[in-house]
Amino acid sequence: MSKKFQGRMNALILRHLSQILLEESNDPRLSRITLTGVEINRDTTRAVVYYSLVGSADEVVETQRALDKAAGWLRNSLVPVLRLRNIPQLVFRYDPSLAQGAHIEELLQRLRATLPAEEGDVTADTADEAGFEEEDEKESLPDVELDELFFEEEDEAADESEAPAA
Repeated sequence: MSKKFQGRMNALILRHLSQILLEESNDPRLSRITLTGVEINRDTTRAVVYYSLVGSADEVVETQRALDKAAGWLRNSLVPVLRLRNIPQLVFRYDPSLAQGAHIEELLQRLRATLPAEEGDVTADTADEAGFEEEDEKESLPDVELDELFFEEEDEAADESEAPAA
């Protein structure tokens, strides 16, 4: 199976499983998860589905149990969509990336709250008080018309092509 086909199958499984969990699942433990990725093997017999959950370790364990119990139901829901000879066995694995991101954001917020603002720092609050206006992050072009730049480049190219060959 080609990488392109594997990628399409991964996206299809991810989209369909997300839709099923969102619309048809009655288990409240499954409504809090976010599916982050799918990796199907080359012979389409197994698909590893990565999920993320922001919560305690106990909630992660309970969600893992719920997903393991629902794996057969979810696999049967893939039959009309995938139309493959082998419908992959679904294996669920916890992906801690969202929890790590939330933890890092929390640490940064605490750090910002504990550090006093230095005199030279200009924050959004002090910028308004000092009379600074918000500027675009893009640097503006000098006061040269774009047409002039374009025609100068054309003139240089024409001069090079008209030069006599030695």
